[in-house]
Amino acid sequence: MLGVSTLTTATSCCKANSGVENGETVDLDVRQNGSVCTLKLKGRLVSGEPVNQFESAFQSALASGHIFLILDLEALPYLDSSGIGSVVNSLRMATKLGGNVKLVNPSSFVSKTFKMVGILTLFGVYQSEDDAVAAFGGS
Repeated sequence: MLGVSTLTTATSCCKANSGVENGETVDLDVRQNGSVCTLKLKGRLVSGEPVNQFESAFQSALASGHIFLILDLEALPYLDSSGIGSVVNSLRMATKLGGNVKLVNPSSFVSKTFKMVGILTLFGVYQSEDDAVAAFGGS
């Protein structure tokens, strides 16, 4: 069981920006607290370098023992099929390690897309990062 009080230790932060020739970029703000890692995505999660950067970030978090991932998708206006696959892959890998993935404030496009392809129900969806962190407390 993951206690909320353990989430205030061992915090690290980083920011990465990935771009490709056609101007596609995604910014990732990564915060790791205890066994929870929050990834705030800004921009477009599309095939190529943006998806590669996201994959690298969540795989690094999982390898470091942060098996509970929170994906803050409020500033993610668009993702393509590769982005969808990568988000599902984060859930698959976290679950395999005994963790989980929660979504925070997915944009309207992301919510509609996840619902349309039938994957929205695979994730817990929360209005705030604090709510998502609290939901891990019962795991």
